[in-house]
Amino acid sequence: MRLMTRGLLLVIVTTLLGIGVGALPAGAHSQLISITPKDGATLPSSPTEVVLTFNEDVNPQFVTVRVTDSEGGDVVGAKATADGPKVTLPVGDPIAAGSYNIVYRVVSADSHPISGSTTFTIEGDPQAPAPSATSSSADPSASSSESTSPSASGPVAPAPSASSTDAADSPQDQSGDNHLLVWALVLAALAAAVGATLYAVRKDRGSE
Repeated sequence: MRLMTRGLLLVIVTTLLGIGVGALPAGAHSQLISITPKDGATLPSSPTEVVLTFNEDVNPQFVTVRVTDSEGGDVVGAKATADGPKVTLPVGDPIAAGSYNIVYRVVSADSHPISGSTTFTIEGDPQAPAPSATSSSADPSASSSESTSPSASGPVAPAPSASSTDAADSPQDQSGDNHLLVWALVLAALAAAVGATLYAVRKDRGSE
């Protein structure tokens, strides 16, 4: 009976270790490790490109990156390209001031799909009309008064807000939390199985 109990303990421990080892690759799939502009960043002007970096190579045939406005419309017409773990979307024409979403979906080299979204903001007044060359030339007095005004040099570009420097790479942090959760569950199950088996061993010894 004692040999049977010990054999049962060995089987349980081996099984749980196999589950833990199998769970590690599942949690080690490709993931986004950085994105520019950072999630939640506030920019003084339009970015020239959007860059996503993953921890493994990306399949260049399955890459989608979009920059959308608050209504879900695309504001960038170019297509993203992949070079190893780096995905780049050229912005092209400058984007107007406002809040935008970066929506991405790629497939890693191990055929694991990765998708998500982040946000960024471009400072300024999105409703401000563009200056008209005809209006300024039609009214010389207005242009001369504006040239002497302290504001004629244009508004000073504000420094990037703290959100752009403090923003963390949330996808990576979430993946790390998932790894900890998997291992916590495995260790808890292992401890419960060992405790139950030791209890059975002591019970067998008491009955002898």
